[in-house]
Amino acid sequence: MRRIGQGRTAEIFEYTLNQIMKLYHADFPAEAVQNEFRITDAVFRKGLPVPQARLFKDDESRKGIIFERIEGNTMLSLMIQEPVLIKELSCQMAVCHHSLHAQNDEEGVLPAQKQILTGAIRNTSLLSEEEKIQIISYLSTLPDRKQICHGDFHPDNVMVNETRDQYWVIDWMTGMSGDPAGDVARSWVILMSATLPEDTAPAVHRGFEGVRNLLLDYYIRHYLQISGISRQEMDAWILPVAAARLNESLPGVEADQLIKLVHDRIRLLK
Repeated sequence: MRRIGQGRTAEIFEYTLNQIMKLYHADFPAEAVQNEFRITDAVFRKGLPVPQARLFKDDESRKGIIFERIEGNTMLSLMIQEPVLIKELSCQMAVCHHSLHAQNDEEGVLPAQKQILTGAIRNTSLLSEEEKIQIISYLSTLPDRKQICHGDFHPDNVMVNETRDQYWVIDWMTGMSGDPAGDVARSWVILMSATLPEDTAPAVHRGFEGVRNLLLDYYIRHYLQISGISRQEMDAWILPVAAARLNESLPGVEADQLIKLVHDRIRLLK
């Protein structure tokens, strides 16, 4: 099979004419791969713009998922290649995100947002036990809702076709049921602090830094406008979302930035 993409958790290969295989690294937990297959199938059945997950491959050495093949580019790559499209794509990204949140998970198929965040906060080694208790206690006061949330929504996880009139949301491993304000806060945290892999070409690094602030501004502003969610409602979720992200294997610079953000937000609680 010909490899056509790679990320921190998996490689993407051509599989058949209209299918691709997402093949996870050998040390990646099988449970997480099964979870992505199950969640992707669930949201696809709800009619959301998601590539169909067709088969879970349980090979001895590496796990994989066969997906419907989507022809297009990620929004991030288009923004970097054609900066003139940043406003259009950022607003389209907001519309796409809001369309996910319009669906609910009354059946309880997806993991619960607060449960996922609480587990991640408890597991991080980058915060003290006292800080974790404070954050989890604060998290318990936030709204409980059952809307479809992606959990990792950013422009590299949204694909668009050539004419930019159709989009698909990929990578549903972190899909959950919860409050859209928390899902948007997660996107804000990612876009504000994310770093590209070290082996990324310098031109791509420069392009990403050039579009970051404009993307964040257009996306958040348009999402709040069309959803009716206030900036205060979104802002209320930033502390627990940032703390939970510290449980991920982040580059040192990104982790340091989030630790500072978490400490600043904890001080605001007092």
